[in-house]
Formats: sequence, C-alpha cells, structure tokens
Amino acid sequence: MANNDGNKPDSDDKRLERLYDYTKFHIGIYLSAATGLATLIGSLANEKGGDFLIALIGSPTFLGLALLFMVLAGACGGVVATSLTESTTFEAFWKSPQGPSWWRSGPAGGHWVAAEHFFFWISLGCLLVAILWNARTIGWLFR
Repeated sequence: MANNDGNKPDSDDKRLERLYDYTKFHIGIYLSAATGLATLIGSLANEKGGDFLIALIGSPTFLGLALLFMVLAGACGGVVATSLTESTTFEAFWKSPQGPSWWRSGPAGGHWVAAEHFFFWISLGCLLVAILWNARTIGWLFR
C-alpha cells in the first residue's frame, strides 16, 4: 500500500513517525535532566546545597561531564527530530547525511541516533561515578 506520494509503503511513514515521537520524548528527558544537573552544580558551586549535597557528590568533575554529555545528547536529539521532519522516507533519513543547514555533509541519520543514545548513557555513567566516587557512599554500599 502506497502513501500519499505513491512511492513508499505506509509502514515506512510509521517508522518515521515513531522515531520522531520517540526522539521528542527523549528530548524532554534530556532537558529535564540537564536542568536538574545544572541546578545541582549551581547549588554546589554557591555552597547553598548544604552538607547533604556536598557529601553526596564525590566528584564535581564527573557531575560537570554528566551535564556536558546530557547537553550533547539533547543536541543530537534535536538534529534527529528536525531532520525527520524534512525526510520523506525512513531509509532516506537513516542513510543520508543529516545535520544543521551549515553542515549537510555530516553523519547519516542513523549515526545521529546512535550518538544521541551514546551521549545519554555516558552522561548517566558520569553521574553514577560522581555519586559513587565518595568514601562514604562506597562504605555505605559495602557495609
């Protein structure tokens, strides 16, 4: 069964639509998480976080990296979402170079999706290290 332009099956349009909805959901998570991380970093930097937050975070460096990677995940998600709106087929998006208008010879859509997920998971890993890099936390976990 063909879609409106008569070229591709309807299932191809559904994959574009599902990936778009999935990416929008992820962007919401990235924005919320980045806001929380930025607030936490600001609280620690201004020493308004209290003893609890300062004692919780063992590595402010990894906390900062978690924020950086979350922002990169959001940027990749933004490229995916905007590129999907301009793509006519899932295959065209997945295999063709995508990116900002000034960088159209960039990676293919599938690579942007992979980068989005990679940066998200690296961010979570950095957050975990930021919390676990603390003698009190490790002591509590292994008592």
